[in-house]
Amino acid sequence: MTRGLPESPARRVAGIARVGARYGFGFVFGGRFALRRRREDPGRVGTRLRLSLEELGPTFAELGRFLAGRGDLLPPGIISELARTSAPARPAAFAETRALVERELGNTLERLFPSFDEIPVRVGTFTQAHRVTLPGDRPALVVLRRPGGLRRDLLAMRPVADLTRRRLGDRLPLDPTVTAAEFAAHAAQRRDMYFAAQTVRRIRDLDGPLFPRVPLVYRDYSAARCITFEAVEEPRTPGPEQYREISDALTRMAVLEGIFFPDPAPERFVVDGSSGDLWFADPTEGFALDPEMMRGIAETLAAVRRGDVDGVVRALPLAGTPVPDDPSALRRELRETLGSLGGPLWSEHSLMEIRNRSLEALRRGGATLQEETARLLAALIAAEELGKERGEAGDTGTAAAAEAAGKLVSRYRDPRYVAARTARKLAQPDTYVDYPRQIHAFLDELKDGEVEVHFRHGGLDELISKVDILANRLVFALLIAALIIGSSMLGIFSESGFRLLGVSVFGLVGFVVAAVMGLALLIGIIRSGRL
Repeated sequence: MTRGLPESPARRVAGIARVGARYGFGFVFGGRFALRRRREDPGRVGTRLRLSLEELGPTFAELGRFLAGRGDLLPPGIISELARTSAPARPAAFAETRALVERELGNTLERLFPSFDEIPVRVGTFTQAHRVTLPGDRPALVVLRRPGGLRRDLLAMRPVADLTRRRLGDRLPLDPTVTAAEFAAHAAQRRDMYFAAQTVRRIRDLDGPLFPRVPLVYRDYSAARCITFEAVEEPRTPGPEQYREISDALTRMAVLEGIFFPDPAPERFVVDGSSGDLWFADPTEGFALDPEMMRGIAETLAAVRRGDVDGVVRALPLAGTPVPDDPSALRRELRETLGSLGGPLWSEHSLMEIRNRSLEALRRGGATLQEETARLLAALIAAEELGKERGEAGDTGTAAAAEAAGKLVSRYRDPRYVAARTARKLAQPDTYVDYPRQIHAFLDELKDGEVEVHFRHGGLDELISKVDILANRLVFALLIAALIIGSSMLGIFSESGFRLLGVSVFGLVGFVVAAVMGLALLIGIIRSGRL
């Protein structure tokens, strides 16, 4: 009787435990799962994790790709495996699609649309798109949330994440519970059709048209779980040069405007067969950063362009990336990364390589990227991959990203923007509310003689360390010289005691000790690379 009914979240949790035990993660769940043998042992944790996520289905495969963007938390080996996670989603049954559209729009499918293609033109993990015809023979595209087990999968992730957190604790580089909550929010926003409509409006209101055509939204045929866009009558597949244009446009829009799309599937873009215009036919599942976050990103990019490592460390908190209390290790890693990638060599590297090496520097330096910024970087890589796979060979998105970064920095350096932002800040009443209390507290401390002044130096610890090393080497060299001089004097003036080959034994021992110490000093200097 229960065959064919939807699987409950509790049964889904048990299924996750069985798959995890099969690939060597049974110790997380304990009990009988810890003793179960897995059928195959790929050996590496990243590979086993990828295979288990693929077996669990499209939602968990999307979780793997979501984690692949956190190179600031996970090591490169696991990141490279998770980036390959793939589990294609199957189209929802047309009966479920019909029921969802009729429930959302409040009418039957036949009365709403003269024609509705049962086979979707695009199927993703969270949404799928169908070509339809509106009254008046107007072509349109309906994008709807995929009915299915996404909510069940998200509910099942929570207890598994909590259990993993309790069992493994601090042994993991990230918090599983926090990650599951972030992924749930990520999935909810990609399925939010109201937000999709807002994103379309923002793209259409941009000063410079990054896309030749962005469709209008038919509000009368849109609701919380489905949205209807205008479409072209004769859609054609874009050519390689047009996919290159699409890739560059997505890159510029992400860097310059903070609007990005994690899944730039080729089916989202069509060419109008009659006019030849390029359409962003399906602009759903997008994200947008707030202006203050973009200002922090602009400050970080400006410091990177100058090669100013200290400026990058100061600007990272503005972009939502906290830095450790002692940023010396972060400065060292950033200096090495900028030295290997910066200058005229930026264009020689792909966006993926730049992203991976930058996140690895943050991970080694103890900094954690803000989750939305990590998604932005992942969207840039997806746009670049679209251009490589479908566009002209031999080109990357680095040039388009560098051009957009220059415009972004210029925008936030514009005196008109600075003056307008200052005026907005001064016009806010809350700006002045705390000033009387602060002045009163300062006068009280001044009256009691308890005013504390804290000085913060930058780079002094590194200078002291270098001077300490230099002083130790100098003292060591003076000791070697004293041994050599003393041994020579013993060898020359000593006429009594044991002698070997006509030389005093004490003088010979002094020479040998001085030679060993001198050799050790030379090896240490050579190994430090400062000979």
